[in-house]
Amino acid sequence: MKIFRYICILIACTCFCASCSEKVSNPVFADDETPYIYMDWAATNVCNIGDTLRFTAQVAPSEGTACRWLIDGQTVSTGRTLEYEVTSPEPFILRFEAERNGIVNYRTSNVTVTKPFEPKEYERVVMGVLGISATAASVQWDHITHLMISSLTVNTEDGQLTLPDAAALNNLKTTVSLAHNEGVYVIIDITGTLVLPGGTGIYNETAFNTVAADPVLRTGIIAQIKSFVEQYGLDGVNIYINNLNNDFGGLSNEEELAAFMNELGEAMPLPEDTGRGGFFITASVPQAWNNYEFSWLGSVTRLDWMNLMHFGSTDLTPCPHAADWNISDNISRFGTYGVPAEKILIGIGAFGIKYDIPAGVSATWGDIDSYLSYFPYSEIVKMDPSAPSRNMLSQGTGGLWYVGVSAPECSVEHKASLVKDNSAGGMFVWMLEYDTDDPSSSLTQAAYKAMNP
Repeated sequence: MKIFRYICILIACTCFCASCSEKVSNPVFADDETPYIYMDWAATNVCNIGDTLRFTAQVAPSEGTACRWLIDGQTVSTGRTLEYEVTSPEPFILRFEAERNGIVNYRTSNVTVTKPFEPKEYERVVMGVLGISATAASVQWDHITHLMISSLTVNTEDGQLTLPDAAALNNLKTTVSLAHNEGVYVIIDITGTLVLPGGTGIYNETAFNTVAADPVLRTGIIAQIKSFVEQYGLDGVNIYINNLNNDFGGLSNEEELAAFMNELGEAMPLPEDTGRGGFFITASVPQAWNNYEFSWLGSVTRLDWMNLMHFGSTDLTPCPHAADWNISDNISRFGTYGVPAEKILIGIGAFGIKYDIPAGVSATWGDIDSYLSYFPYSEIVKMDPSAPSRNMLSQGTGGLWYVGVSAPECSVEHKASLVKDNSAGGMFVWMLEYDTDDPSSSLTQAAYKAMNP
């Protein structure tokens, strides 16, 4: 033991002496080297009129480096610090530059200034769905009435919400502010783990069902949802319990799930208490043949509408994934459960499904997924300029099936006519980042034009 202690002391002394003998010098920067910038920075920021933005930057090397702060390209300050009072409601771009020997490094941030909320007027709902990691650049504000962010997940059985990373949460904050500035309400989607782009659940995953059906666990998850809604200034909650038809049998605990929805409704703010005139409790239902298992939604006291996810169906032989006949069938069926047509939105999937079943192969339900591939609608339009007027391209052995704008069947225009004929509440687009923004091909614009002429 004494020998061990002596060795440790000897090593420590040796290291100390060595460190004392070394002289630490500042790094040397070449003339053509880009200056470094060190500071807390976000690509998007939200503020109010009257706020003062305060930033302090550190740059290296300090000597010989000129700094400046710009608002929409105009210099408002020089030096390492910025104090800028926001006096206009218009959004702006904040930029910090560090220049040395003609070489510039920079940081930029899109700053949104909140405005008083004035809800958009509309005849029928057109809701866009945006992935929680997608940016507001994918949102066509003039062509939606509501925005749903998908999703916060319940993927453990201890009743905890799984939140995205800090960047996605900051992006959410900015998106909510932009939406409110446009008079658009924002709803947060709560679900189990989703498989994108189709938005289907994971087979045999029952975590959300387990949590929602347990009186103790659901109290905890509702408290988490309420806290999140308050923190981010959201205007509603959508619930998608998506584990129908698994190996454990049909969707169980219908009475407990209805109790979950009712308790959620009781915990959430009333529309008149939000300061924006609206707060929405909604639910998403898959178009699966056994979606009758959601009949208990008819007993939910506070249900503003139901989102029928009318997309993503596959078969053992190539076929449309959103057959038109299914719309009237589902509206009629849920009407018998107590969900009236005016409380049903019909979903449009902004993606296509391509079948590649080899010749001579008989696909089974066990292996069909291995022969399928998925494409965002924006990519489909690039494949063929005529795609918006069709619903299938001759891609692969069985074709690429999707929803276009104006085909006689399986198009936004035809589905919109069925929505009107059945007195349904409107439509929604899954998801906005898969769509185009071209008026001649955009599914979102076509839906809005049809619902709110």
